[in-house]
Amino acid sequence: MSDWSEVRDIEGRPGSEVAALLLRLERTPDAGLWKELDNRLIVEMECWCSAGFAALPRLGALARIGTGGTRDRALVLASTIVATLHRNHAYDYLVRTVPSALAALHRAARSRLPGTTGPEFHRYFRAALAFAGYTFWATISLDFSDEHYQVGCPHCAVRLMIVIGDYGRYCAIRDEWEGDVRRVPLRPADVADFDGIRRWMYDSAVAGGDPVLAEGLTYLFGDATCGDCGSVFTVADWYEAENGPAQPIDPVVPRVDRSGWRQPDSSVGHRR
Repeated sequence: MSDWSEVRDIEGRPGSEVAALLLRLERTPDAGLWKELDNRLIVEMECWCSAGFAALPRLGALARIGTGGTRDRALVLASTIVATLHRNHAYDYLVRTVPSALAALHRAARSRLPGTTGPEFHRYFRAALAFAGYTFWATISLDFSDEHYQVGCPHCAVRLMIVIGDYGRYCAIRDEWEGDVRRVPLRPADVADFDGIRRWMYDSAVAGGDPVLAEGLTYLFGDATCGDCGSVFTVADWYEAENGPAQPIDPVVPRVDRSGWRQPDSSVGHRR
C-alpha cells in the first residue's frame, strides 16, 4: 500500500489529495473528478510525479471492478503513467512494489481488445504492451502504412533508415539530395517462429482485424541488411537496444531471444 504522505502530484501538492480523489471516484464516478485527477498527475501525456506511480494499484482496482467509463478511464490514465517509464526512472522504486497491479492492469487491457477496432483497438493494444513491461513498443509509432525508423548499423555504425509501408519495406542510407540509396529489401520474420511478446502482438493484430499492423510486425521483427557493410541484424532487437532503457520490473509477457546481429553477408554492399 502506498504511503501517500511521501508522494506529491505535479504541482508538489500532497499525495493525500490524490488519494482522496481516488476514493471519491471509487464511490461516485464522475467525469469532472477524472479530469481533475488527470490534471494532477499528467502533463503533455506523461507522468513526472510520484503520486501518479503511487496511484497505480488504486487505478488497477478501478479498472478491474469498474464498469463502462470508469474501467476505461482507469486503464487509459494508468497506461499513460506506465508508458512514461520509457523516459522517467525517478520513481522506479514505486513501480517495483506493485508488480501484481501491473499484471492486473495488463489483463484488464487485454480483455478490452476483443471486439474493438481502429483507434480504440490501438489504444488498448498499447496499454497492454505498457502494462506488460514493454513501454518502448507502447510509445513508438507503429503506422505500417508509412513507417520509418532510424538506426545505426551494429557493425559499421553508418546511419540507416528502416522503411515499412506502402512505399516499400527496405533498409537504406538516406542521402540529403538523392533520397534513400543502397536499398536492400527487409526479410520478414517467419510467424511460425514467433513466441513471447512477439507472438502476442502478432496474434492480437490478427484478432483485431488489422492486417497492416500484423504484416508490418513481421518486418519489424524481421531482418535488415546494411547496404554499406552487408551485416544482417534483427530490426526490432537493434532498434530497441539503441532506444529502450531497462524497465524496473520483469515483463508480464516473456521476451523472446534477443541475440544481436550476425556476421555480414559478403554478397551485399561493401566494406569501407
